[in-house]
Amino acid sequence: MRTSCTSGTIRRMRTSAARKFEFGHQFKAREARDQLKDVLDEAERGGVAVVRREKPVVLVLRDDVDQLVASKAPLDVESAVTDGQFAFWLEDVPVHAVGADLDDAEEQFLDALVDYADLWYQELRYAPNHARNQCLALRVAMYAGDREELRRVVFGDD
Repeated sequence: MRTSCTSGTIRRMRTSAARKFEFGHQFKAREARDQLKDVLDEAERGGVAVVRREKPVVLVLRDDVDQLVASKAPLDVESAVTDGQFAFWLEDVPVHAVGADLDDAEEQFLDALVDYADLWYQELRYAPNHARNQCLALRVAMYAGDREELRRVVFGDD
């Protein structure tokens, strides 16, 4: 049984599955590999799994990370229709797209975001004028492998 309390007042009580590892346990790379299911289970339960190799790597839920970085990299997509062309862009970020119709413009914009994030991780992270876009690159990278999830994050549920 787990309790959360302040000043002696119990706020909530909940039972939780018994942990296999102490809170804060850091896995060595081989240990993490040998116990990958347990490492992933810990992260999927909303915990934090740290794997150490040369540098520590943290496994957490993607949605938790996205919620944290969204305030630093909001995807406030601007749009316009001019001469029958649909356009999308982000202010202060070199990402834009134009399409003959709305669907084409959306696809082009998603491609442009993924291309920018990929380039950011390859080269632009070292450029002083792009360093501020780390959270944007991270947000896009976390969803780049699932086009529909990326579309939902960028354009909403509609």
